[in-house]
Amino acid sequence: MNAISVVETKERRTRRQTATKRRNMSTRASRRVTRRPHPRVGWYAGLAVMAAFEIIEWPLAIMMMLGHEMAHRVHNQALRDFAEGIEAGA
Repeated sequence: MNAISVVETKERRTRRQTATKRRNMSTRASRRVTRRPHPRVGWYAGLAVMAAFEIIEWPLAIMMMLGHEMAHRVHNQALRDFAEGIEAGA
């Protein structure tokens, strides 16, 4: 073996190892995506803290959390319906 074939062999081995690593890497690990926290996490945390310090009763805190989430979802659905109506009329 001469020096050129040794260098070519090392390059091939390196390329093969890199390709193998890429194939074995999951798509989740290959993407650097940061997830944002839930937009109402502060509201929920505040209610939980108030319930923990017994400023409000825990059943009330749970009902407030559920009611807030339901109201938010209904509001979003109403906005979607309104937008669809405008889009259909345009």
